[in-house]
Amino acid sequence: MFKRSIKWILPFAILGVAAGGFMLVEQTAPEIDDQKQVDTIPRVKTQILQAENHQVQISSFGEVVPLERTALSTQVSGEVTSWHPNFVAGGVVKRGEILFTIEKDNYQAAVLQAQAQLAQAQATLIEERAKAKVAERQAKRIKDTQVSDLYPAYSPSAKCRGQR
Repeated sequence: MFKRSIKWILPFAILGVAAGGFMLVEQTAPEIDDQKQVDTIPRVKTQILQAENHQVQISSFGEVVPLERTALSTQVSGEVTSWHPNFVAGGVVKRGEILFTIEKDNYQAAVLQAQAQLAQAQATLIEERAKAKVAERQAKRIKDTQVSDLYPAYSPSAKCRGQR
């Protein structure tokens, strides 16, 4: 019977101890002040500013790589006699500016030599055309039986076939 009464009394005793502990904690806890209402209206402060030069110094390490690279070469050879002051690595030049000048002697001599070769070739052409006219006149005087394969275009039989 004692066991039966313990089964009933023990849960009530545990609830009583828990309620007593709760009351003890509640009484010893610090009191909470009523919270003051916080002002949420934004405050703005203004200040008159003056422009001022300020130099920023940034220290870094690394390799600077250009955005664009341009390969530059000349069509003629020669010694460079002058160049644009901005024609350096990282320099900026505008379209149409002369970057550098090359000594004219070498390529002017090459032009004169090319003109002399052209004149010689034209003289050779005139000479060959004159030789062709002479050969044509001689071919007309030669009898048809004596004409060789060197003169097929001028033989009377070739004219009959519609060739020239």
